[in-house]
Amino acid sequence: MLAWIRTGIALMAFGFAIARFAVFLRQVASFGPANALHPQRGAGSAWVGAALVACGMLASFIATIRFQKIRSAIERGDVGAPTATVVYAFGALVTVIGVAMTVLLLRALGE
Repeated sequence: MLAWIRTGIALMAFGFAIARFAVFLRQVASFGPANALHPQRGAGSAWVGAALVACGMLASFIATIRFQKIRSAIERGDVGAPTATVVYAFGALVTVIGVAMTVLLLRALGE
């Protein structure tokens, strides 16, 4: 459970940092010369950041549910391994968000 909680906190912190990165870029561009990089509204980074924060909250929620199920199984004497479907689905979701971040970064570099 602690590993899941740690992962959830890291995802939320990383998502917040990504969402705020566009604000930082706009501030830096406002102090630069006229031909400096002027990012758009930063909607892409805001959406990706919000998605990562949501994934962090989801990881914490899943940790709590899995902990309760495993604890109940141990108390019953049923100590089989839990299903890995949730882990694979969560990993796939975070991978999709990572691909979206890559696309947004490559698109920003091309402008």
